[in-house]
Amino acid sequence: MEWPTYLDHVSADAARLSEVANLGLDSDVPCCAGWTVRDLVKHVGTVYTHKSMIVEEGWTERRDRAISPPDDDPVEWFDGATAHLLNVLADHDPAEPVWTWEESDQTVGFWYRRVAHETLIHRIDAEQAHGLASEIDEDLAADGVDEILNVMMSGAPSWATLELGDRVARLEIPGRSWAGRLGTFSGTSPSTEIVYSDEPALELVGPDIEFQTVVSGSAGALDQWLWGRASLGDLTVQGDRSIAAAIRGVAREATQ
Repeated sequence: MEWPTYLDHVSADAARLSEVANLGLDSDVPCCAGWTVRDLVKHVGTVYTHKSMIVEEGWTERRDRAISPPDDDPVEWFDGATAHLLNVLADHDPAEPVWTWEESDQTVGFWYRRVAHETLIHRIDAEQAHGLASEIDEDLAADGVDEILNVMMSGAPSWATLELGDRVARLEIPGRSWAGRLGTFSGTSPSTEIVYSDEPALELVGPDIEFQTVVSGSAGALDQWLWGRASLGDLTVQGDRSIAAAIRGVAREATQ
């Protein structure tokens, strides 16, 4: 996907999120337990503000910075945060080095992509809170499937030991597919000192590997399912459904 296209999607989906939020801030967000639309708007605006700081100030390492969104009129504040983020990203080359939480991609372009998918998913949240739905761009959704599988889910932290089993699934959308092998990882995080033992994991593998399950459907349906915004019933499953359920379990842990 071309870099400016990511910003076009952020602009369009953020505008839709704002539009729907104005229908009522106190509606519950079905896929975000305990959140109202007000909380959702404040969360996304905080994400935008934080990413603007990272890029605008050229962070080279993670920093903590307090952000306090207003409670009374968060939509107006969100709209301002959106406009500022779009301007900041447009003013910086995607190849420019900057801190991200993904070790393999320390560039501004990482935030172009990440923010586009953050906005899409939370636009869907706002719509679901009001019983609404609108069209999902299939190219963006296909890129979203690739991002969650490759960036969020695949492999294990560099400090962990990954053990793979023999359960493999193939995930398919029109014109594209991925294969993932389930397993577990164990280790101690050097930053938090939390000990992890046999945590569910997934590693993407080559297309020629033998698989027991195929999950297929539109890019929009697969992206939403991996993010917990749609059910497995919106997709076609062939083979062992428990493998599909396990993959969704890994996605849930990876995106909390």
